[in-house]
Amino acid sequence: MPSRRQERVGKRIVQELTDAFRNLKHVDLGFITVTRTEVSPDLRHAKVFVSVFGDDKQQERSLTLLRRNASKLKGIIGRPLGTKVVPTLHFEFDESIATADEMSRLIRDARSTDAHPEPLTEEEIAELAAAQSGPKRPERTGLDVFETAMQDVDAELYGEDDDDETLEDDPAWRPINLDELPDDDE
Repeated sequence: MPSRRQERVGKRIVQELTDAFRNLKHVDLGFITVTRTEVSPDLRHAKVFVSVFGDDKQQERSLTLLRRNASKLKGIIGRPLGTKVVPTLHFEFDESIATADEMSRLIRDARSTDAHPEPLTEEEIAELAAAQSGPKRPERTGLDVFETAMQDVDAELYGEDDDDETLEDDPAWRPINLDELPDDDE
């Protein structure tokens, strides 16, 4: 794990190289983006990951040009970097953007060949569930499901009660009046 100093120097290198690329006018360089850096613990070397817009030929040409002119770029960023030692720059092509593009393409392709590009309706889900579960169960919807669940909870908590008698029907039952309860001080 890089130290905070390595991270600070790495971020500063990204800023300075981005500014340098903005000011450089070279035909073969192409459109370059510095994506990240990895700075060695002694701050003498920095691996600079770049992304180049264009085809493979343009990318190779730009990367070769960057590697060939690494010492000049080191000189350009040296003074604004403000460190005692300016890291030697080692340019690498950042594969993460190409990998992300490939993953996005694969996801798009999978979605385009999907049998159900739209979300399933409740009826389709019920049909699929019935096909998976085997024998057909009675269809329950909305409130029926809630009432059944509440009955299951009541049965679990209070045991099976086949009587339809409620507490209000019990002559011994009466609601508690909070005003009639004794105070804790008494």
